[in-house]
Amino acid sequence: MTRASFVLFSVLVACDSEDTGVEPREFSDCDPIAYRRCAEPFPSSFYLRDDATSPTGVRVHLGETTIPYTTQGALSYQPSPQYFNELDGFSPMTPLIVEIPAMAITGLPGHAAIGDSLLDTSNLVVLDWDTGERHPVWAELDYAGYAIEDSRMLYIRPALPFVNGHRYVVALRNVVDDAGAPIAASAGFAALRDGTETEDWDIEGRRELYDEVFGKLDAAGWSRAEVTVAWDFTIKSAEGVAGRIQFMRDDAKARVGDSGPPYVIDTVEEYTVEENAHTWKRVYGRMTVPLYTELDGPDTMLTRDDAGMPTYNGETEVPFTIIVPRTAQTEPRALKLLQYGHGLLGDQDEVHGGYLAEVADRYGYILFAVNWTGMEGDDSGPISLMILEDLSRFAMIPERSQQGFLEFAAAVWMMQGAMAEDDAMKADGTALIDPSEVYYYGNSQGAILGGGYVASSPEIVRATLGVGGAPYALLLSRSADFVPFFALFQSVYEDQRDLVLWMALIQQLWDPGEAGGLLRQMNAEPLPGVGAHQVLLQDALGDAQVTTLGAHNMARAYGAITPGTPVADIWGVETTESGTGNGITEYDFGAPPIPTDNTPPDHETDTHEDTRRAWAAQEQMAHFFATGEVLNFCDGACYCADGACDP
Repeated sequence: MTRASFVLFSVLVACDSEDTGVEPREFSDCDPIAYRRCAEPFPSSFYLRDDATSPTGVRVHLGETTIPYTTQGALSYQPSPQYFNELDGFSPMTPLIVEIPAMAITGLPGHAAIGDSLLDTSNLVVLDWDTGERHPVWAELDYAGYAIEDSRMLYIRPALPFVNGHRYVVALRNVVDDAGAPIAASAGFAALRDGTETEDWDIEGRRELYDEVFGKLDAAGWSRAEVTVAWDFTIKSAEGVAGRIQFMRDDAKARVGDSGPPYVIDTVEEYTVEENAHTWKRVYGRMTVPLYTELDGPDTMLTRDDAGMPTYNGETEVPFTIIVPRTAQTEPRALKLLQYGHGLLGDQDEVHGGYLAEVADRYGYILFAVNWTGMEGDDSGPISLMILEDLSRFAMIPERSQQGFLEFAAAVWMMQGAMAEDDAMKADGTALIDPSEVYYYGNSQGAILGGGYVASSPEIVRATLGVGGAPYALLLSRSADFVPFFALFQSVYEDQRDLVLWMALIQQLWDPGEAGGLLRQMNAEPLPGVGAHQVLLQDALGDAQVTTLGAHNMARAYGAITPGTPVADIWGVETTESGTGNGITEYDFGAPPIPTDNTPPDHETDTHEDTRRAWAAQEQMAHFFATGEVLNFCDGACYCADGACDP
């Protein structure tokens, strides 16, 4: 029996209706094991159907009314499941959500006690369906902008990405309220657990499934009678996450050839030492890149053929910036290439930053940058309108971002190709570009999106991801940057429990356009034709824009070590003097701790910009790029207040 046979209509109707007394039919839009709200628990096999064309053998099937109806007056509408139902499973970093009215968090592991989720005594367990192995997770109640006090939705968050294509069981037992009184299972779940007959095919058609679910839990030492709720789900394939961007890369590379995309240089600005001590010149131009979106601009989706894969749709002009450091003028030689990824809804002008010019000059890099198509300044307005007018189109963000990934890749091809021989990249006849290796450096959004881009790139050798993290479903409500966008979500739904569902739903779509969907593919299970990458993570305690919890997810997924003495231990990350491969260092600038729940901290004490400017962090990055070795350049733990991490 296939993994989704319990939810496939064609299998269900083959069941003997005399066994249940209920006529088989297609399942409804809402899982009856929920206490109150449609679409939860989520994600669940209740919303999957068998599909022989899918790499996982299943396809998501949200009903026409599964997603909550919006409540914004005259603009109210029923969001469509169209783009969700293209997926072959759920996100490898999906939050698991369920509402158990009036439940307390008592006895459940939080983010400071992840290891407790692996203990036999845990009241929360997530099991690999085939191996029975426990998966590390942590739980929290939702407090983000909450207006309803009698009941909060529960997030169960993976501490490591789920394995692509694998199936899991999640269960909670002995759930209590704030007074310590037991909370009963929902009527629907109790019927499945206790063998109580009903007249509801949504329940009766799943009894065989739940016998297996309880069998998995029994093997883990859980008594059927003590389970408050349990369900199963299947994770997307790696192909399901990255298949489109890989196709676009391969198709575009074949079109542009080894020299890279054609380009024109519009302006070359040279500076004297008095004008700019660290930058000799800035080169501005435009390259012509294959286009795979329906429109050449914001608010668009990828093109699709009959198989759902992108199709070539002409060309687009992509502006670029190249920074040539002063050292290339004073000591002409071939310098390594360093691609930079800018921050939230910004643009490539961020590469002009004074600290970046100093880094390029001190360590000898040619910097180059393009905009993050899909998450640049021009996308901000359309994203806001989409949230207000049609959340069904959320896929426009990650789909246009995949075009952005392609444009980042094309910039690398250009720099390693024809640009390496361009007169603008020479000094006294000496070529200034060493095309043999390309490094990547991104901060904030440049690290969040950059983690996905680098994982899909055969050309990037090593990457430094500063103050980043994954997945967005964890980062958003904890970010001061998200407050205005969260207000838009709140205006769409009166009942803010619906927003928790949306935080889970959007992660399913966001996977191919950010680091969260491709954490395992960075080095544990590289994509076909793409080797393993080396990654250095640098974050800052007290960051008000990107929670360090997201960087911890990256570190565990990448197999990172912490070199030297850490400012705080990270569960699942080994501390050692040094290592070759992947590492994380956290920097403490003396800011107050961030909230422990899923709410944004005080922006007034933000440390988001501090790490990239610390000398110890810059030294660490340069050494890592040159050697692949992860060292600590602080004097002990990186307590960096008042310039303590500078020379």
